[in-house]
Amino acid sequence: MLRRLLAVLLSQGGHRLSLDELAEALWEGAPPDGARSTLQVYVHRLRKVLDDSGRLVRDGPGYRMVLCSAEVDAKRFETTVALARRARGRSDLQQASEMYCHAMALWRGRPYSDIPNSGVVANEIRRLEELRLLTNQERIEIDLDRGHHARLVPELTELTTAHPYRERLLALLMLALYRSGRQAEALGIYRGTRLRLAQELGVEPTMPLRRLHEAILRADGQLLRITADELDTQWEPSAA
Repeated sequence: MLRRLLAVLLSQGGHRLSLDELAEALWEGAPPDGARSTLQVYVHRLRKVLDDSGRLVRDGPGYRMVLCSAEVDAKRFETTVALARRARGRSDLQQASEMYCHAMALWRGRPYSDIPNSGVVANEIRRLEELRLLTNQERIEIDLDRGHHARLVPELTELTTAHPYRERLLALLMLALYRSGRQAEALGIYRGTRLRLAQELGVEPTMPLRRLHEAILRADGQLLRITADELDTQWEPSAA
């Protein structure tokens, strides 16, 4: 229970949680009678374990952890991703790629893996895992723009298998395949995606994916020059 209390407090990044919110999170929505008193006991015990009287503080009607961004992997990850995005914004692809790799290297598994996945902790797990996937996608986009298309194909194949409805990842895979001289396989990815969407969701691929498919069919010369960012713009396929 002390580990769960610590995880709940850490998941809030230093923001306060009221006694009721802590009780709801600690007992997964079903706090027992006397939960507040029991919670106070856990807070006292956690303070002793932390051996730092200024770390877990009372804040009005609740408690919060006093945290430094540099000591929390999740905060370091978000800071590094922000630096990578700034480098990408000024077209420094080399530095952007390095910063994205530094950010991804902070991951050592699923966040809060030994804590019950409910309440505020579950929300933080979902947020971090979504950010992790988006960061990895952005790193792939950078490397694709740098011409590493052939090396990216196995990784993108694995990612699209794990996330078959992520059309952005599918578009990146199709482009990487095409640039690797594998036009037929790129077209096969589109056919499989279109069939799956129709059978399972009753929808068609979005316009950017359809536009990319048309360009691959025509062996459009722009596909060798277009950046990952431009895949979502209203570019018009040209003659081969």
